[in-house]
Amino acid sequence: MQYQSILNSIDRGVLTPVYLICGDEDYIQEQIIALLKEKLINSDIGAFNFDEIDGEKTTPGEIISSANTLPVFAEKRLVIVKNSPLFQSSKKEGEEQSNKGQADNLLKYLEDPLASTCLVFWVKGNVDKRKKLVKAIEKAGNLIQIDRLKGTDINSWLIEETRVLGKKLDAKALEYIVLHGGVELRALKNELNKLALYAGNGSTITLTMVEGLLTKTSEANIFTLVDSIGLKKGEAALLQIRNLLSSGEPGIKVLFMIARQFRLILQAKDLERSGFTEKQMAGELSVHPFVIGKILRQAKNFSFTELENSMHWILECDVAMKTGASHRQSLEDLVLKLVRTT
Repeated sequence: MQYQSILNSIDRGVLTPVYLICGDEDYIQEQIIALLKEKLINSDIGAFNFDEIDGEKTTPGEIISSANTLPVFAEKRLVIVKNSPLFQSSKKEGEEQSNKGQADNLLKYLEDPLASTCLVFWVKGNVDKRKKLVKAIEKAGNLIQIDRLKGTDINSWLIEETRVLGKKLDAKALEYIVLHGGVELRALKNELNKLALYAGNGSTITLTMVEGLLTKTSEANIFTLVDSIGLKKGEAALLQIRNLLSSGEPGIKVLFMIARQFRLILQAKDLERSGFTEKQMAGELSVHPFVIGKILRQAKNFSFTELENSMHWILECDVAMKTGASHRQSLEDLVLKLVRTT
């Protein structure tokens, strides 16, 4: 995992003069920023050696001026520029030309960045890697793209974070968290903290603890709903629909997640027929290996014809809900149709 090697390097004091941190996983990005601050900002004179700049309101000239300032009674100073538009494509031609002119000044700085400054551009979201500015940062320093963790990277992260808390996860507990806890690392970290506290003096977080304490995501509840549909448990499925809506889940979101799940079931069933292994399917569908196993178990309850009919009924439900029909009634009718296909 790239982010772990970056954290290890920063922790050892191995730094580059410029970084571009981007991607859609905020939690790990914040960890990197926090570690940079910890390593570079002396608590006594930190204010003299640290600037945090709003990239949307600051000119490249001001950024360069801050970066060229020498540190006070320290080896380095830290300059963080947040959400600069210079790294993203401009939709309007005039904006593109303006950004290009501003970027030229930064390009000159990046040809020979000041070694005593750690200049960090922090963009939440994606950047345009075709831009000269992005390529210049890759050459002069480090481009760190932190995207949502997938597959076994989630496993590794959960195991490591649990170790930091002085505990370990047993295999079944790990699988349960992956299936029901979602992919938001900040939320998962909170769940691990809660579980570690509950475990007390015990060294292991068990499946029983996780089943009792883990806050399930709406995605996990949809998984449970689809399981009930696949097993012809109509009453359970209707109850789960009502619970989802009562808990504040928008009906359109519930329908979207049902549709996504049935698409995955159909795709997985087709890939299985084509001879794909579970590992290959997980990669093809961009889901966790634990999840693909559960999807395949659900797929056994549906024929291809039933799945095609299900997708047709899901579309009908979508049209009805968007043209004024009751969300609850539409979803309940859909569930009854889906149950009767099996």
